Amino acid sequence: MYWIGFVGGLMVAVGFMPQIVKVLQTRSAGDLSLGMLLTIFIGGLLYTTYAILIKDPIFITMNTLATTNTLILLLLKLRFR
Repeated sequence: MYWIGFVGGLMVAVGFMPQIVKVLQTRSAGDLSLGMLLTIFIGGLLYTTYAILIKDPIFITMNTLATTNTLILLLLKLRFR
């Protein structure tokens, strides 16, 4: 039963990877919403904090990966407007 949560968490954690690759290839992030990225990043930080507080290692790992990928995309957005 835990595999469902693991696979779901992994998909969320790597969900922005294709977009990160595309921005790096095209050197363009103009179509990405800064507001959306900020909202998802702040939500990810809060969710990761919650995962740490409840001491769930899989939840911590997946949320950390997802938040890191969001941060990368946010930084790329600021770099390649």
